[in-house]
Amino acid sequence: AASLRASGPEGGRLRHLRKMSSDFANPGSKPGLEIWRIESLAAVPLPAKDFGTFYDGDSYLVLKTTETTGGKYVYDLFFWLGSESSQDEQGAAAYKAVELDDLLGGAPVQHREVQDCESDSFLGCFKKISYEKGGVKSGFRKVERDVYETRLLHVKGSRTVRIKPVAIDHTTLNAGDVFVLDAGLSIYLWNGSGASHKEKAKGLEVALAIKDDERGGRAKLTACDQGAEEAAFWEALGGQGPVAAATPDDSPTGSSKGALKLVRVSDASGSLSTTEVACGDTLERSMLDSKDVFIVDNEAEVFVWVGKEATADEKKGGMETGVKYTAGRPKGVRVTKVSEGAEPALFKSLFKSWKPPATPADFSMVGRSGNVAQATAQASAADLAKGMSDCSFGESEDVADDGSGKTEMFRIEDFEPVPVDQATYGQFFAGDSYIVKYTYLSSGREATLLYFWLGKDSTTDEQGAAALHAKQMDDNLGGQATQVRVTMGKEPPHLVRLFGGKLVVHSGGRASGFKNKGDEDSYDEDGVALYHVKGFGGADSTKAAQVAEVATSLNSGDCFVLLTPAAAFLWAGNGANETEKATAQAVCGVLKQGRKLQEVAEGGEPDAFWEALGGKGEYPSSSVLPEPDRPARLFLCSNATGAFKVEPLAHFSQSDLEEGDVYLLDVGNAVFVWVGSEANELEKGMAAETAASYVALEGYSADTAVLTVKSGSEPPIFTSHFLGWDASRAKVFLDPYEAKLAKAMAEQEAAQAAEEEARAASAAAKADAVAKAEAERASKASSGAPDGDPFEDDEPEPPPPPPPPPP
Repeated sequence: AASLRASGPEGGRLRHLRKMSSDFANPGSKPGLEIWRIESLAAVPLPAKDFGTFYDGDSYLVLKTTETTGGKYVYDLFFWLGSESSQDEQGAAAYKAVELDDLLGGAPVQHREVQDCESDSFLGCFKKISYEKGGVKSGFRKVERDVYETRLLHVKGSRTVRIKPVAIDHTTLNAGDVFVLDAGLSIYLWNGSGASHKEKAKGLEVALAIKDDERGGRAKLTACDQGAEEAAFWEALGGQGPVAAATPDDSPTGSSKGALKLVRVSDASGSLSTTEVACGDTLERSMLDSKDVFIVDNEAEVFVWVGKEATADEKKGGMETGVKYTAGRPKGVRVTKVSEGAEPALFKSLFKSWKPPATPADFSMVGRSGNVAQATAQASAADLAKGMSDCSFGESEDVADDGSGKTEMFRIEDFEPVPVDQATYGQFFAGDSYIVKYTYLSSGREATLLYFWLGKDSTTDEQGAAALHAKQMDDNLGGQATQVRVTMGKEPPHLVRLFGGKLVVHSGGRASGFKNKGDEDSYDEDGVALYHVKGFGGADSTKAAQVAEVATSLNSGDCFVLLTPAAAFLWAGNGANETEKATAQAVCGVLKQGRKLQEVAEGGEPDAFWEALGGKGEYPSSSVLPEPDRPARLFLCSNATGAFKVEPLAHFSQSDLEEGDVYLLDVGNAVFVWVGSEANELEKGMAAETAASYVALEGYSADTAVLTVKSGSEPPIFTSHFLGWDASRAKVFLDPYEAKLAKAMAEQEAAQAAEEEARAASAAAKADAVAKAEAERASKASSGAPDGDPFEDDEPEPPPPPPPPPP
């Protein structure tokens, strides 16, 4: 950013900003995004419809406001600099970021973002990001109907997709990515041979957005894979030619650590100056002084830490100093401002005395020097294992309260929220969607949480209705409620707490509200049902879910409730903890409904127990289950971003297992390597190697097994660690791109067929009218009537009106 102390015309314009009134009207007053574009050195609010579109000739401010469940607002403030934006605009963006930070009491974490080198935090604010040429000074072109400028869009990214205009030429294509050729009323989706399923699906979303939103559905979409292009594609591209090889998804962002440096920024001498304090592999928290500002540099990213007692000049000049500090480095080096007491987890991880955060163990980046980007370096299995060992699985939720407020529960029936009988609060059906409204006092004021819970077997329309009604409830409360989307099996501790250890998920549910669907209500009505009760660390994590009524569903580490027409059995495995036993008691109290309760210890089951389960069978016993002193831990292993990464998954469930990845499950006395059917060879090999390094690093015994489990063939010793594992849900891989493409093509064909049918009907109507006219003309001719207008009335015309009276 330009120096705010610059001399000359540029410096004068920037100094003039200090005298301007604030461009921000009540910023950060509610959760969500607010974006301003720098226009004539002022911050102008951007309409929501334009969020995610950035012009390379402009600079922007993006404020993300997040409300914790305790009602506290936290802020992330990004100032984004287009690659072609002027120094004036970049300097104004930096100054306006300081002004907005001051308006919010210094609470925001500031991030400097540069086009093409955005951080994951910034990208996470948007579903897609589109770069456009030009800027506010370029003005607006007049739009003519059906006149479009051909453009080629490069679609890249598996989580947040970037859309960038590139040169319209075959040399721009590469085999590893997806491109959209927009030729006006013809849109081509081109998939490189090495593009991933997720990239293809994202590319299709972009193409459909252009077709439906920008062309009103009138354009024709054609999808083509590399090597199977039609001639019209090459003609629109300007000619056919060779396609470049795939390029790695090299990202300039990462959480890797280079050599650490700590630099003090102080005005004790009368002007801001920097002094290096420490350099090495580790830093101590005690090195930071509240009276000053510090730069923390790990080569991949630069943090500007602002102490609570720093002077006004140090606070205002800290970010500018941090930007100057990065001079000579690649433009993608991030500069982030953090305030004392509000340090993000990634910042804390740079200090030995702060516990590392539960963030992906990403060692894919190496230090950079000069202006040349280096190739992505893959971390070793030992480094990845260390990241796994350091990861914290602690609860990060800011819990609202103790759950003693008012709870209301609604089930979606025929697209409407219907109140649930209070006697059955806490009972959910996997085939339904629900809204749980919780009202409580926060700092003396009434606050509301709106959980909308989505069953794994509920229909898309029911899930959409739940989200819609949660928003409507929020609107009725003046937009002050906090909405929380909850998928089955991923219930947060606070939601579990609301039902006092009685959260139960049943199989079945009501049919869809669409009358033309063949759905029917489905419930387990044979009088026999088995419920798995599992948890760790307290009642807030313990719940029950219905499972298959067979002996193999049991395991020694948990409790189970078996209902039969005559009795309710509470079965406690030898390794079940006291919380699970207490929750099982509460579940029995809810479900037994007049049945006689019989508590059964493992090994002392009566014949009636086994008869209800269809006979005895093998199940994971206490001899193969881990000691109950630590919960199982699940890690996602993927190279979707170009380098192999390992990421911890807290409160995991069966729904977390995706066919395109590999997962590591640490259960204490064994480590499982779960392999999805669509995982690639690199992921399989690196996961196995990382698992072996992890076992050694954790200090497990030499005979600790590393077991490979394939999707669809999971043994009970693996599935027992997942609450309510559903064996019937053998995941057959469904390519998200192929599914979306098939739906889009079907809709396009249906629209074309309807249009053709309408044209045919119109032509038939015209033909009928002509035939009728000819028939009437022929009839008149045969009766001797003169040949005239077939629609002319046979009655004579009335006489003309008399002339008006003279004046």
